[in-house]
Amino acid sequence: MRTALRRLRWGRSVACALPGCVLAVATHAQLSTTVGVESDYRYRGVSLSNSEPSPRVTLNYDAPERWYAGASAVRAAIVAGAKSTQLLGYAGWVSSAVDGRSFEVGIDGSHFTGVSGYDFAEAYVGLLASRWSARAYYAPNYYGRRIGAAYLELNAHASVSEQVRVFAHLGALAPVHGGGGDAGKARGDISLGGGYVSGGWDLHLAAVAATASGPYPAVYAGRRGALVAGVSFSF
Repeated sequence: MRTALRRLRWGRSVACALPGCVLAVATHAQLSTTVGVESDYRYRGVSLSNSEPSPRVTLNYDAPERWYAGASAVRAAIVAGAKSTQLLGYAGWVSSAVDGRSFEVGIDGSHFTGVSGYDFAEAYVGLLASRWSARAYYAPNYYGRRIGAAYLELNAHASVSEQVRVFAHLGALAPVHGGGGDAGKARGDISLGGGYVSGGWDLHLAAVAATASGPYPAVYAGRRGALVAGVSFSF
């Protein structure tokens, strides 16, 4: 259903910015696989790979009824000194376009092998257009820390040519209930970058940064910014 949605889910590793978050509805069902690696697995601006390279594989199914579902596996280091695998599943539905805009609703959930106490699920709604998207997420138990958290994001992109694009992302994470100290504060993140597509290959580079406080995982002593490079192949 949506080639751009597949790239969007891959792009979550750098705060949903790399793919450009484009909506393109197809007329037939489609199953795709994407494999790739990022120099730093950044989720909503925060490194979940200890600022080290992280591979990922994603499976996505787009149905002709405008719903989609998929799953991905990515190497993570959510606990210091212990590597894990984040298994993420998602499903959602997109309305027909009206004046070039569509409504989206969905759910996703993450399981961390070996450290399942950090598992969490969330629901989201979104408004999608050809060059931008806006989404709101809510997790009642964010990263298993007994904190309800809301995340708002705005993504935009522009095509320089048929193969080259630039993109931007702005996000804000805030606790709704629970949490104290730095975990009870809001956190912002931003990404700016560009990408090159050729065939099934996608090469991208982005500058990613986040503020220090906020619900887990938060940047307390780690690097708040990074230049993230990645390459993926879809088939």
